[in-house]
Amino acid sequence: ASGLVFVTGQVANKPGTKPAGDPLAQVELGGIEEQTVQVLENIQAILAEAGTGFEHVLKRNVYITHVSDFDPVYKIMERYFPSPVASTGVLTGLVPPSSRIEIDVIAAIPD
Repeated sequence: ASGLVFVTGQVANKPGTKPAGDPLAQVELGGIEEQTVQVLENIQAILAEAGTGFEHVLKRNVYITHVSDFDPVYKIMERYFPSPVASTGVLTGLVPPSSRIEIDVIAAIPD
C-alpha cells in the first residue's frame, strides 16, 4: 500500500509444515532463540518477495510470552536489522500457545 508492505504477525512455523489457515497448529521449534531465528527468516522471505528487506523496516512489534526472553530476542534481532528501528515490545499470550514470540513489521519498498 503506497510503497509500504505490512507483514502480519509471524510465529516460528517453518514454511510448508503447517496446514494453511490453522491458527492453533503447534509451533514445533523449541527455545526462544530457535523460534526467534525462524520468525525472522519467515519475515525476511516475505520482505524479499515484496522487493524490500530489513534495512527498509520502519516499525516492528515484538510479542513475547516470557519477560526473561526480552534480552535474547533483541540480541538476535540486532543481527538481522542493520540499524535501529522504531519498536514496541509486548508481554502477552500467543496463538498457538506453543509460540514464545511473534513479530510483525511495516517496511518501505524502495524505488
